[in-house]
Amino acid sequence: MIFLFKLIRRGAVLGALGVASLALMGLFGFVVPEFDLFNHLQILLFAGGVLGLLVVWGLLAGKAWRLAVLYVLAGLAASSIILVPEMLGGLAPRPPAPPSGTLTMMTHNVFGRNYDMQRVAQAIHAANPDIVVLQEYFDGQAVDLHPLLVGDYPYFVRCRGGKRANLGLYSRLPIVQDQDGACPDDAYGTIRTAHILAHVILADGRSFSVMTTHMDWPFPIARQDEQLQALSGVLAGVDEPVILAGDFNSTPWSYALRGFASANGLHRETLNLPTFPMIWYYLGGWRNMLPFLPLDHVMTGGGISVHSVGAGLETGSDHLPVVFTFSLD
Repeated sequence: MIFLFKLIRRGAVLGALGVASLALMGLFGFVVPEFDLFNHLQILLFAGGVLGLLVVWGLLAGKAWRLAVLYVLAGLAASSIILVPEMLGGLAPRPPAPPSGTLTMMTHNVFGRNYDMQRVAQAIHAANPDIVVLQEYFDGQAVDLHPLLVGDYPYFVRCRGGKRANLGLYSRLPIVQDQDGACPDDAYGTIRTAHILAHVILADGRSFSVMTTHMDWPFPIARQDEQLQALSGVLAGVDEPVILAGDFNSTPWSYALRGFASANGLHRETLNLPTFPMIWYYLGGWRNMLPFLPLDHVMTGGGISVHSVGAGLETGSDHLPVVFTFSLD
């Protein structure tokens, strides 16, 4: 029994030190890009660090106690350096909405295994957006959802391709799609990712661009980096106000995502808004979860003011929708 207790204690202490090590490695992700992967989990590493501090505080003594406590505190500090700016940024007041000219937009990953399109349509109509962009919008979803939307949203674009290349855009306002070859129409195609770039035309003649995409997971690093660089190339050719919204499969704690926004002069509007996972497959079935990862983002540039951002209604997807109101400056 004594041996078992020592084994458990040693494992708990090593676990606490391991969590702190991952948090510290993430902090230096700007030097070693592979370390940046750990930043996507900093919210879990922070929670693990708090638990780890209790572990080493209660299980060690003497010099080992002091060293372990200092190391775990360093890990907590590293997580805080990554997380706190995001938390404080979300507390900043937003510009007040003008008396008129405000628009509403929704972005949502409907989830390829979600076939309750009535529920998705209800969430969209409840938010009453002027523009809707969808990810994981496969043929199986579109055959049911499209008829529920097209009456209110007569202007639409769909991409049909590889795993993350299935996208949709619906608008009440007239749009002109930018035919840049990045929106395939082949459900059996091999193009893995895609984007829709559309120019939205207002009644007063002004216009702005809306882009949506669905990125791959950040591992391997080179793959998502190539996708971000490709998006940067497209954004460089946009000479009007722009909204970029979609599922980036990347948290805002990542140096890579923050660097992308900064390099393109974009302001990320989704702060402190976890959207994933609403459900997760474990113990033989899909089960409800509390979302803790902010993977769905809205970024703006070139003269767009966002007045409110929040989550929409649950739809049966593993992502929450994001709904925001905005106006042109």
